[in-house]
Amino acid sequence: MFIDSKYALLPFSELPVSYRAEAAPRQFDKTDFEAAEKLLEKAVAVFNEKRTEDFVTFMTENPASAWAQTDLFIELERYYRQYFSYFNEKGDRCLWINLFCRPVGDWKTRRIYVEGGGVCFFSAGFNLDTGKRFDFIVNEKK
Repeated sequence: MFIDSKYALLPFSELPVSYRAEAAPRQFDKTDFEAAEKLLEKAVAVFNEKRTEDFVTFMTENPASAWAQTDLFIELERYYRQYFSYFNEKGDRCLWINLFCRPVGDWKTRRIYVEGGGVCFFSAGFNLDTGKRFDFIVNEKK
């Protein structure tokens, strides 16, 4: 199991059921980490760019608001990460990453699940064979 102060590799059994349904366990490879981090940085950049547009619109319409940009954006360096490695139904190498801005519960051995929490909790899936991102989800209540 790969664990350090901000990263943990969790077993297939902790992967959300929706991903496990048609998947199979696989070993995490060191190259997975580098590829995933690059894909994650790209996904966060797209998210933050969209948020910039939303923030400007919101502040234009609500000039007295006390919101700060830091309440709305993801700064990857502050997040703890849980990695889940698996093969999808096509046999592609995939990773699902669960991210949160402060340690929660037994996060090094159990998947963290929350409802709400804003940008402090989000997750993303990546197909390492195709380089595609899927299910970039920020835990915001609608």
